[in-house]
Amino acid sequence: MSKKQILSLHIDNLLLNVSNYRYEPKVHQREALYAIAKDSRTKIANIAENILYKGLNPSEFPIITASDDPGMYIVLEGNRRIAAIKLLFSPTLVKSLGLPNSTTKKLVELHNKIEEESLSLIDCVLLPADEAKYWIGIKHTGENEGVGTVGWDGLQTHRFRGDSPAASVVELVRAHDYIDDEVRRRLPKIAVTNIERLLGTPEARELIGVKIERGELVLKEPKDEAVARLSMIVSDIALKNIKVTDLDTKEQRVKYAEDVAQRPLPEYFSKPEGEDPGKDKQSNTEKQDKQNKGGQKRNPTSRTTLIPRRGFSLTIQQTRINKIYEELQEHLKIRTCVNCCAVMFRVFLELSVDDFADRNKIDLTVLKNPKNPDPNVAKIRRDMTLKEKLKTIVAYLEEQGVNSKNELFGIKALLSNRFHVLSVDSLNAYVHNRNYSPTEDELKTTWDNLQPFIKRLWPDM
Repeated sequence: MSKKQILSLHIDNLLLNVSNYRYEPKVHQREALYAIAKDSRTKIANIAENILYKGLNPSEFPIITASDDPGMYIVLEGNRRIAAIKLLFSPTLVKSLGLPNSTTKKLVELHNKIEEESLSLIDCVLLPADEAKYWIGIKHTGENEGVGTVGWDGLQTHRFRGDSPAASVVELVRAHDYIDDEVRRRLPKIAVTNIERLLGTPEARELIGVKIERGELVLKEPKDEAVARLSMIVSDIALKNIKVTDLDTKEQRVKYAEDVAQRPLPEYFSKPEGEDPGKDKQSNTEKQDKQNKGGQKRNPTSRTTLIPRRGFSLTIQQTRINKIYEELQEHLKIRTCVNCCAVMFRVFLELSVDDFADRNKIDLTVLKNPKNPDPNVAKIRRDMTLKEKLKTIVAYLEEQGVNSKNELFGIKALLSNRFHVLSVDSLNAYVHNRNYSPTEDELKTTWDNLQPFIKRLWPDM
C-alpha cells in the first residue's frame, strides 16, 4: 500500500519541477516558471482566476516529493496550478517575466482582489518519487485499458452539463429505428456541436419541423416526420457526410435543412409499445390526406408501388427503360410482386446508368488485365461491374458540381457498406441469389435513398 501523506504547505515551500515532462529540463525555478507561463499564455491567468474564486480542485491534489532542501518539496504533478498561485501572489514577479501585456495586466488585477491568505496554503499528497511517477503516468498516458482516466465523449459531456436540445435529438433518434447499425455504433462519438449549430438557426428548425421552448426540444406535428428528418441529420453527421465546415454560416445551415426537408422520408420501422395498429393507420392516413392536399410529398410508407406516384416523375426518352419505369411506378404492386419489383429495380438502375453514360460520353469499360506484361493482353477491355459504374458516375457528378453532398448520400451508402440494405451486393442478390428474399420495406427504403441520384440520371430534357 502507498505511504502517502496529506500535507498543508505554504506556497513558498513548494518548488516547481525543473524536470517537468512538458518541457526541456531547466536549471532554475525562474526558468521553470517562465516556461509554464509562456507556454500557457492566457491560460495561466485563467487558471489563477479560477483558483482565486473557486479554490483548488478537491478531487485532484498536487503530488509532491521531498526535496534535498529541508522543509522544501518538489511538485511532481500540478505545476501549472502552483505556478499560477505563485504569480497570483507576486505582481513584481509577474511584471519581470515579460509576459504579454494582457496576461500581465490580468494577473496584477487578480492579485489586488486576494482577500484570504488561506489561498497560500496548499493541501498536497506526499509520495516517494517512483510511486508518484506511476500515478502521474496513469493520469497522462490515456485510458491504459481502463486503468487510466477514460475521457467523456461529446454526448456524455452534454449529459453532464444538463439536458440540451442537441443531446435530446441524439437520444430521440437512438430510441427509433430510422438509423442503421453503423450510425447507431457511431452515436457515442457524434459531433453534437454540429447538431447544436443547426438547431441554433430558427429557419433551419422550421424546415426540420422542431422548436426550442425554454431550452427544450419540441417536435411539431406530425411528430413522426420530425423524428425521421432528425434521423437523417444524425446519420449525416455521424457518418461525417456533413462536417462543421459545411455548417459554418447561417446560409449553409438553412440550405442543408432545405435539402433534408426535400428528401423522401425513410420508412418507420417501429411503433411505440402498446399502440393500437388500427388507430395508428387511421391517424397516419388522415395526416397523409392533409399533406397531399397541401401539396407536400406523400409518405413513402403508404404507397403501393416501388416508385412514388405522387410528387415524383422522370422524363425518359429511351422507350424500354421508360416502360420499366412506368411498370414500377404504376402497375407492379410491391406487396404482391416483391420479387418482380426487386429484379426490375436492379435492371432499371443499371440501364439508367448506362444510358446516362452514353449521353455524357462516359467510358464504362476498364482494362481487363492492366498488370499483364503482354501488351496485347493488357489492352483488352471489359465492361465495368455495376459497382464500378456507379462509382464512375458519382465521380463524374461530383466533378461537374451538379449534385449536393446530401443528394449523393444514398448512393455513397450503397457503395461504401456491403452489409447495408443499400449495398450493391443486396441489389445483385435481387437478381442472382436464389436464396435471398427482399422485403417490401427494404425495397422502398432503397429506392427512397437513391431517388435523388436517379433523378440526376434523368434530368428534364
